[in-house]
Amino acid sequence: MYPNKNSNILLVATVVAFSACGGAKKKQQQQAMMMAQMKPTVVPYTVQAGSYTVVEKFPATLTANNIVEIRADVTGFLTAIKVPDGANVQKGQVLYELDRSRYTAVLNQSAASQQQAEADLALKQRDYERYKNLLDHDAISKQTVDQAHTALLTAQANLAAAKAAVARAGTDVNHAMIKAPVSGKIGIVQIKVGDIVNAGQTLINTVVNETPMFVDFDVSQSRVQEFTKLKHNAGDIKFYLQFANGDRYNEPGTIQTINNIVDPTTGTVKVRLTFPNKDRLLTSGMSLVVLMQYATPATQVAIPSTAIVQNLSETSVMLLTKDNVVKQQPVVPGAITDTMLLISGGLNAGDRIVAQGMQRLKPGDTVNIAGATPPPTAPAGKPAGK
Repeated sequence: MYPNKNSNILLVATVVAFSACGGAKKKQQQQAMMMAQMKPTVVPYTVQAGSYTVVEKFPATLTANNIVEIRADVTGFLTAIKVPDGANVQKGQVLYELDRSRYTAVLNQSAASQQQAEADLALKQRDYERYKNLLDHDAISKQTVDQAHTALLTAQANLAAAKAAVARAGTDVNHAMIKAPVSGKIGIVQIKVGDIVNAGQTLINTVVNETPMFVDFDVSQSRVQEFTKLKHNAGDIKFYLQFANGDRYNEPGTIQTINNIVDPTTGTVKVRLTFPNKDRLLTSGMSLVVLMQYATPATQVAIPSTAIVQNLSETSVMLLTKDNVVKQQPVVPGAITDTMLLISGGLNAGDRIVAQGMQRLKPGDTVNIAGATPPPTAPAGKPAGK
């Protein structure tokens, strides 16, 4: 018997059809694999809550709690220097002496004028009393008595003026001995014996009180309320100083005050700390770093710093949906601890975000997860999931 040509034709057509179907499926699978390979691959991070030890750093300047320039309020030649440069002095201690001869002479002259005024007042007092008695017996005119009373009042005023002149002259004599206005450490004298000191002009020296020491630094105006609360209830927050070589000052500080104005140029507010300085390791004018150390609540969330997307208007992250679709999510950043950035708002524990691989990523993209097992590939001729 001869083969049926129609059967052969049908068999060939069936083979061709199955081959075409298999080729189409394979092509679809290849295209799907190529599409998967074209998706960006990212490294995710699952947001977790926990307690973090935070150390914030602020550039700071040290300022003595009292700095007083020593200037004389009388003029004269400097005759003596009573203390060495750099000495610790007490309030009221004599530091320098000016020539007092001129002021002593004025004081003596004023004292003599006072004695004259006292004698004149005594005379006018007796005249008035005598005239008043005569008036009681109608032996003198009332006008004469009134004139005597006026002379008495004038003498009293002259005596008061004389006493004031004596007090002023005595003050000048005393102020020729220049005393420490406050307790502290004296600096380097700016003049030498024999130099003329002009009242209110010549700077002689400076006394600085550095115990305790003030430390000033600036914070953003958005944090004023936070630091105001710290001033009244510091809790577990500690303030330290760090020197240029990285060493810490051995004594912690406390908030002394928060300024009541905002710097319009920088938008910051000055915070002042106070530190004990019994060993004199801190010097006014130093530039150091303030370390503010504290522990966050156990509910604090933090993310890697590499996950942050920063532009001019906001800070955000790339949030991953359950289908691995990227969504841009604004966040409120806080302090940095190690490589982690504390987040004050915008994320919750359990959220997934993109930690690495954001170079060409944009919202709405579907991504591959690095290290994730790819979905199974369906056998040729059999749809996936069947």
